[in-house]
Amino acid sequence: MALSKDQIKEYLSSTKKILLSTVTDENKPDIRILGGFATDGFKLYFSSLRNSRKVSQIEANPHVAVYFEAPNQQFPNYINATVYGKAKEVTCEKEIEKAITLIKEKLPHFQWSSKKVIYLVKPQQVKIYNSSGEFAQDKLQIVDFDNKAE
Repeated sequence: MALSKDQIKEYLSSTKKILLSTVTDENKPDIRILGGFATDGFKLYFSSLRNSRKVSQIEANPHVAVYFEAPNQQFPNYINATVYGKAKEVTCEKEIEKAITLIKEKLPHFQWSSKKVIYLVKPQQVKIYNSSGEFAQDKLQIVDFDNKAE
Protein backbone atom coordinates (compact mmCIF):
# COMPACT_ATOMS: atom_id res chain seq x y z
CA MET A 1 0.00 0.00 0.00
CA ALA A 2 1.44 3.36 -1.04
CA LEU A 3 2.09 5.94 1.64
CA SER A 4 0.56 9.38 1.28
CA LYS A 5 2.88 12.38 0.98
CA ASP A 6 1.93 13.38 4.54
CA GLN A 7 2.83 9.88 5.81
CA ILE A 8 6.19 10.08 4.03
CA LYS A 9 6.93 13.51 5.53
CA GLU A 10 6.06 12.17 9.01
CA TYR A 11 8.31 9.16 8.46
CA LEU A 12 11.24 11.37 7.39
CA SER A 13 10.80 13.62 10.42
CA SER A 14 10.64 10.65 12.82
CA THR A 15 14.08 9.37 11.83
CA LYS A 16 16.84 10.03 14.39
CA LYS A 17 19.92 9.49 12.22
CA ILE A 18 20.48 9.41 8.47
CA LEU A 19 23.10 8.08 6.10
CA LEU A 20 24.49 10.63 3.64
CA SER A 21 26.04 9.34 0.44
CA THR A 22 28.37 11.51 -1.61
CA VAL A 23 30.94 10.79 -4.33
CA THR A 24 34.73 10.92 -3.84
CA ASP A 25 37.24 12.55 -6.19
CA GLU A 26 37.91 9.03 -7.49
CA ASN A 27 34.18 8.74 -8.39
CA LYS A 28 33.52 6.19 -5.63
CA PRO A 29 30.57 6.29 -3.22
CA ASP A 30 31.21 7.53 0.32
CA ILE A 31 28.63 7.05 3.08
CA ARG A 32 28.50 8.40 6.62
CA ILE A 33 25.97 8.69 9.43
CA LEU A 34 24.65 12.12 10.41
CA GLY A 35 22.77 13.25 13.48
CA GLY A 36 22.83 17.02 12.88
CA PHE A 37 19.91 17.22 10.47
CA ALA A 38 16.24 18.10 10.26
CA THR A 39 13.45 17.89 7.74
CA ASP A 40 10.98 20.55 6.69
CA GLY A 41 8.37 18.65 4.73
CA PHE A 42 10.42 16.90 2.07
CA LYS A 43 13.34 19.35 2.35
CA LEU A 44 16.35 18.27 4.36
CA TYR A 45 18.86 20.46 6.23
CA PHE A 46 22.12 19.08 7.58
CA SER A 47 25.19 20.55 9.19
CA SER A 48 28.85 19.72 8.78
CA LEU A 49 32.22 21.09 9.70
CA ARG A 50 33.31 23.37 6.86
CA ASN A 51 36.68 21.60 6.50
CA SER A 52 35.19 18.07 6.30
CA ARG A 53 35.63 15.60 3.47
CA LYS A 54 31.89 15.58 2.74
CA VAL A 55 31.93 19.34 2.13
CA SER A 56 34.72 19.08 -0.46
CA GLN A 57 32.89 16.14 -2.07
CA ILE A 58 29.62 18.11 -2.26
CA GLU A 59 31.43 21.11 -3.71
CA ALA A 60 32.83 18.86 -6.46
CA ASN A 61 29.55 16.98 -7.03
CA PRO A 62 26.38 18.17 -5.27
CA HIS A 63 24.32 15.05 -6.10
CA VAL A 64 23.60 13.15 -2.87
CA ALA A 65 21.50 10.27 -1.63
CA VAL A 66 20.17 10.35 1.93
CA TYR A 67 18.92 7.15 3.55
CA PHE A 68 16.28 7.32 6.30
CA GLU A 69 15.44 4.42 8.61
CA ALA A 70 13.21 5.13 11.59
CA PRO A 71 14.19 3.37 14.84
CA ASN A 72 12.50 0.34 16.41
CA GLN A 73 10.76 -0.99 13.32
CA GLN A 74 9.80 -4.64 13.04
CA PHE A 75 8.87 -6.77 10.06
CA PRO A 76 6.33 -7.05 8.54
CA ASN A 77 5.84 -3.29 9.03
CA TYR A 78 9.30 -2.06 8.09
CA ILE A 79 9.85 1.10 6.01
CA ASN A 80 12.91 2.94 4.75
CA ALA A 81 13.28 5.91 2.44
CA THR A 82 16.04 7.29 0.24
CA VAL A 83 15.98 10.93 -0.83
CA TYR A 84 17.91 11.81 -3.99
CA GLY A 85 18.75 15.43 -4.72
CA LYS A 86 21.38 18.14 -4.87
CA ALA A 87 22.93 19.57 -1.72
CA LYS A 88 23.27 23.35 -1.75
CA GLU A 89 24.95 25.46 0.91
CA VAL A 90 22.51 27.68 2.79
CA THR A 91 23.83 31.25 2.77
CA CYS A 92 20.72 33.29 3.62
CA GLU A 93 20.90 34.25 7.31
CA LYS A 94 17.15 33.84 7.80
CA GLU A 95 17.22 30.33 6.33
CA ILE A 96 20.32 29.44 8.39
CA GLU A 97 18.43 30.48 11.53
CA LYS A 98 15.43 28.38 10.47
CA ALA A 99 17.68 25.35 9.85
CA ILE A 100 19.45 25.78 13.20
CA THR A 101 16.08 25.92 15.00
CA LEU A 102 14.84 22.78 13.23
CA ILE A 103 18.09 20.90 13.89
CA LYS A 104 18.04 21.88 17.58
CA GLU A 105 14.49 20.54 17.90
CA LYS A 106 15.81 17.14 16.81
CA LEU A 107 19.27 17.42 18.42
CA PRO A 108 19.06 19.84 21.41
CA HIS A 109 22.82 19.91 22.06
CA PHE A 110 23.58 21.09 18.49
CA GLN A 111 25.85 24.13 18.51
CA TRP A 112 26.25 26.44 15.53
CA SER A 113 29.61 28.07 14.81
CA SER A 114 31.42 29.77 11.95
CA LYS A 115 33.38 26.53 11.48
CA LYS A 116 30.18 24.83 10.28
CA VAL A 117 28.09 24.93 7.14
CA ILE A 118 24.45 24.04 6.60
CA TYR A 119 23.23 22.35 3.44
CA LEU A 120 19.74 22.12 2.01
CA VAL A 121 18.69 19.13 -0.07
CA LYS A 122 15.52 19.57 -2.12
CA PRO A 123 14.46 16.14 -3.31
CA GLN A 124 14.37 15.22 -6.96
CA GLN A 125 13.10 11.77 -6.04
CA VAL A 126 12.13 9.84 -2.92
CA LYS A 127 12.20 6.05 -2.99
CA ILE A 128 10.18 4.27 -0.30
CA TYR A 129 10.49 0.60 0.63
CA ASN A 130 7.45 -0.62 2.57
CA SER A 131 7.58 -4.30 3.57
CA SER A 132 3.85 -4.41 4.30
CA GLY A 133 2.96 -4.35 0.60
CA GLU A 134 1.05 -7.46 -0.40
CA PHE A 135 3.01 -8.12 -3.61
CA ALA A 136 6.65 -7.43 -4.47
CA GLN A 137 5.66 -4.63 -6.87
CA ASP A 138 3.70 -2.98 -4.03
CA LYS A 139 6.72 -2.76 -1.72
CA LEU A 140 8.54 -0.03 -3.68
CA GLN A 141 7.14 3.47 -4.13
CA ILE A 142 8.79 6.26 -6.13
CA VAL A 143 7.83 9.92 -5.66
CA ASP A 144 9.30 12.28 -8.26
CA PHE A 145 9.64 16.04 -7.77
CA ASP A 146 10.09 18.75 -10.36
CA ASN A 147 12.92 20.33 -8.31
CA LYS A 148 10.41 21.99 -5.98
CA ALA A 149 10.03 20.41 -2.54
CA GLU A 150 6.57 20.55 -1.06
